[in-house]
Amino acid sequence: MNFVVAVLIGVVAGLGGWFLVKDKKPNAIWMAPVAGVIGAVAASAIATAVSEPGYGIKEIALQVALAVGAVALVVFLPMGAASKAE
Repeated sequence: MNFVVAVLIGVVAGLGGWFLVKDKKPNAIWMAPVAGVIGAVAASAIATAVSEPGYGIKEIALQVALAVGAVALVVFLPMGAASKAE
């Protein structure tokens, strides 16, 4: 169950981040959601390893924080020739 929620959190964070800055950065639409999913799944793995069993608000908060952080890295890092033209 927490894997499904992690994927949903990652996709929502990724699409939200991409739509906020899509005019400023010409990144592919799939990059931000994939980064969000990776961040949220990593947060789920970390929370499972260090906390007691069960799905709680702390795990959700960690998933959101890492998903948003991963999306921010993808959205705001310069990407190849497009960043050199600015």
